[in-house]
Amino acid sequence: MAELSLPCAFESKVSLALRTYYGIGGIARFLAHPRTPAELADLLLWNREHCLPLALMGKGSNILFSDTFFPGVVISLDCMQRICWISDDELFCEAGADNTLIAEELLQCCRAGGEWLFRLPGTIGSTVRMNARCFGGEISAVTAGIQTVSLDGRLRWQTSDEVFHGYKHTSLMDNPEIVVAIVLRFPKICAAEQIKDLMQEYETERLKKHHFDFPSCGSTFKNNYTSGRSSGSIFEELGFKGRQEGGAMVSEYHANFIYNKGGARADNVLRLVSQMKIAALKEAGVQLDLEVECIGLFDGNLLETCGVKNLTDTHDPAKGWAGLLWSPQEVINKAEIPEQPFPQVLLQGPLLGYNGADRELPSGGFVAVEQLLSIGEAIVDPEAPFLRWTTRSNSDLFSMKPPSALPTGTFYDGLWKYGISELFIAHIDAGGGYLEFEMNPEGHWVALRFDAPRKRAQGQTVLSAQPWTGLLRMVMNDRSFGMEFSYKLIEPLLNGQSIALQCCASTGSGEYGLFPWWEGSPSPADFHQPERFYKITLL
Repeated sequence: MAELSLPCAFESKVSLALRTYYGIGGIARFLAHPRTPAELADLLLWNREHCLPLALMGKGSNILFSDTFFPGVVISLDCMQRICWISDDELFCEAGADNTLIAEELLQCCRAGGEWLFRLPGTIGSTVRMNARCFGGEISAVTAGIQTVSLDGRLRWQTSDEVFHGYKHTSLMDNPEIVVAIVLRFPKICAAEQIKDLMQEYETERLKKHHFDFPSCGSTFKNNYTSGRSSGSIFEELGFKGRQEGGAMVSEYHANFIYNKGGARADNVLRLVSQMKIAALKEAGVQLDLEVECIGLFDGNLLETCGVKNLTDTHDPAKGWAGLLWSPQEVINKAEIPEQPFPQVLLQGPLLGYNGADRELPSGGFVAVEQLLSIGEAIVDPEAPFLRWTTRSNSDLFSMKPPSALPTGTFYDGLWKYGISELFIAHIDAGGGYLEFEMNPEGHWVALRFDAPRKRAQGQTVLSAQPWTGLLRMVMNDRSFGMEFSYKLIEPLLNGQSIALQCCASTGSGEYGLFPWWEGSPSPADFHQPERFYKITLL
C-alpha cells in the first residue's frame, strides 16, 4: 500500500522529541507545515477523507508529547511567520510568529506594551490560545482580533470578547479551532531606550529564576489566585524543589518548573505533576490546573490524577488520548448532530496588502462570505439567495470612483480602473473554471466567467448584465455593500459540496489586497490564480 501524501509541505516519521522544548516525545507519522490558511484548509479537507488523528503545535514550548507513536498528523504553523503593520498602531502577525520577534519589531517601531513578550518561549498563536500573561502583561489586553480556522474549514474573525474568558482561559481551549493570525494593537509610543530597558529587565528576571537551565515548558501549573500565593510558592512550601522522577526534576530555583535533566520520559513528568497536584489539594487546600498541554496516548489513570481530559483508547482501555484536535474515535451519529443555523460564515476577515508589506493597503477593509441556506434547502429553491458576499471599509480604500453620473446599480465594464472589492468563486479543480465579481460602495458592478486563468468563457467578450439576471442581487446599507448569489449560479462550480473562494481589492492606484492572504505573491499583482483560492465544504 502506497504511503499517503499530504496536500501541503510535510515530513514523515518525525521525532517529536527533537521539535519540542521539553525534548520528550515519540515519533509522529506526519508533521505538516501549511504556509497559508488555504493550505491548512486543504489539509483539513484532505483529512476528512483519510480520518487520521490530528494535533497542533507551535514551537512546542508548552507541550508534553507522549513517548508512544503518534499515528496521525501533527500540524505545525512554523511556516506562517509573517509580521506586518496594517495601520500605524495595528500589527498583523501570523500564528507561527515568535513572541520575541514581535517584541523586537515593537522596539524598532518605538511601540510600548509588548515588552513582556521578549524571551517568552513560543509563538503568538499559542500565546493567544491560552491567554498567556507575565510581568503584568496579558495578550488579551493588546489583541484587536483573532483569525481562526475550524475543522470544517470555516475561516472566521473573532473579537477579543469572543475569545478571552479571563485568566489563562479562552474559548479556543474548549473548541477545536486553529488560530492562524492575530491583529495586535499598540497605540502607545515610547522612547526605544525605555522599551529596551524594560525588555532587558524581564530577561534578567527570567535568567535569575533559571528558566532556561534545562529543557522545560516553563510554568507547569496555572496560578490559583484565591489561594493568595503563586503555584511556585505553594510547591516550595510543600518541599517539592529538587524532587525527581527518572530524568524529570522539579527546579531547585522555581518550584513550578519541571526540568528534563536528561533522558526524561513523558510519564516521569506526569508522575511529578500528579504528586504536585494531589499534594496542593490535600496539604494546602488549593485546586491547581495544569498549564502544560499533554498530547498523545498516555496512561489513563495518570491523566485523570493530573486533571487532563482524555478519550479512552479503543484498543487498550487503560490508555487515554489527550490534546487531540480531532480523533477518529469522535465519530458522532449524524442523526444526533443538531441542525446548523443559517447564515453560516464561510470566510470573514480583514483585507491585507497583496505583498504583506507594512501599510501596503489602506486599513479598514473587511470582507465576509456567508452561506444563507443549506444545500438541501437550496436544491429545493435554486433561485433563492444562497451565498452572500459583503465588504465593509473606510473611505480611503475605495476613494477612487468612476464618473459620478453613473446611477447606483450600473453594470460598468471599466470598473477595474477604480477602487473595487472583488470576489472569485471557483471549482476546487483549478481547471474547472471560475467567476469574478467586482463592486464598489456606490453599487456599480461587473461580473465575468472564466474557463481558465484569464481565459474568458464563450459569450464573455462583450460584457453585460443580461446573463446574470435572476442569478444575483445587490445588497447595500450604510455599513457595507455586496451581492447575494443563487444556488443556480453556484451549482456548476461545486465539486460535491466543496468550492473555492477568494476575496480581493484594488484602490485603482496600484494598491492591492487579499483575503485570505497568500504566501509569496508574484509581481505584478495577479488575482487570477485559482490554485491559491480557499477551498471550503458547504453545509
